[in-house]
Amino acid sequence: MKVSLWRDASRPLTIYGIPALLLTIYFAWFRWPSLMTLYICTAIIIVFKILAYFGYTLTVLTQRVIHLMRGNPITGRPWWYRKFFE
Repeated sequence: MKVSLWRDASRPLTIYGIPALLLTIYFAWFRWPSLMTLYICTAIIIVFKILAYFGYTLTVLTQRVIHLMRGNPITGRPWWYRKFFE
């Protein structure tokens, strides 16, 4: 089975494997130019790159945080129906 080219249309933009959204962190360095700010921005990007290596990209982490805030899904059925019929 051939995979459609449209399935790859929504990949996030990466530059050398770093998501482009994370590179906007360097705008903080342009605002407060010091070596400490540059080190902090680079450390944040390295941490997210390590997390992405293990499969926890920025999108996955955001989805997990949203899931934790929402909680478990609640069905619209009574407990006795879920217990005996599902």
